[in-house]
Amino acid sequence: MRELLLLLCRYPFDEKDRETLAGLISGVKDWHKLVELINAHGIIALAAYNIKEAGLVKEVPEEAMAVLENGYLQSVVRNTWLTERWKEVNTILSNAGLKHVLLKGMVLEHTIYGSKGLRQMTDNDILVKREDALKAWNLLQQEGFFHEVIKSSFHKKILVDIGQHLPTLYKEQYAIEIHTRLFDAKTNDTVDYNKLIDDSIEITINNEKAFILPHEIHLRYLIRHFEWHAIAGECQLRLYSDIILLDKAGKFEFPDQFILNPSQNEIKRYHQAAYKAKIHSVHSRYRLRFILGDLFPSLKWMKERYRCNGLIAVCYYPHRLGKLVWLI
Repeated sequence: MRELLLLLCRYPFDEKDRETLAGLISGVKDWHKLVELINAHGIIALAAYNIKEAGLVKEVPEEAMAVLENGYLQSVVRNTWLTERWKEVNTILSNAGLKHVLLKGMVLEHTIYGSKGLRQMTDNDILVKREDALKAWNLLQQEGFFHEVIKSSFHKKILVDIGQHLPTLYKEQYAIEIHTRLFDAKTNDTVDYNKLIDDSIEITINNEKAFILPHEIHLRYLIRHFEWHAIAGECQLRLYSDIILLDKAGKFEFPDQFILNPSQNEIKRYHQAAYKAKIHSVHSRYRLRFILGDLFPSLKWMKERYRCNGLIAVCYYPHRLGKLVWLI
């Protein structure tokens, strides 16, 4: 199963892999389970592409191939829609003189993957200068975007400093994350982000001017992003395929424990590790404020989190203190 999944997430298709791929496909006994795994790993479009390019469509059960092809078409539609939504963001920010750099899926889809709908995406990520972050975030809200309830008043004054991006903004089921940095405090981040953004590379996406990071820094960021997901117990081949596509000579390997179960974030050890990593990612000068805000959220946030009225929400506050045990 591992070897087959790793071949199905490759791009572009290599003819030398055809015989191996054919042999692995012929040995599949549970196509329902395999298709579920392909979808869970976010590589359904790539899987359909590789099977077609290898000329092995007839070797796959009709029902399974139909699901893969439908998934690919959905990815094409989704990526087209996300690109159009980004154009709106691009217009708003550009008109305000706020430069942004595209990150992750949007970049890869329209460069390495050739705008074919092969890089499945759920949202858009952009990088802006720290001094422009709140301006951009507030400006988009003036244009109809909104964010979920901020956890605590402790967090409101340090929104730019408690994570790599500001609270996600939404509009008509579209989501965008405004990043102010690529790496956390724990990794000794010394990147000059103003210079990085000023010197970013110009490309064109559907006749729109866009900016992306240099290859090396984007690869480094994608690896760090992947490692974060692995710590949190959520590890997709979709993210792995990005890395090996940008670094073909590298020795980056996918962790075996996530092949058959890419989403394990509800397991206690991963949940605990993710929380500790989040704490350490915050700069030391803001860490105490962040922890206090996490342990003592606003009542409005508690009501939404636990889906209850105010009186019952108050009863959940002692439960929040259990996180202190994790920190200790």
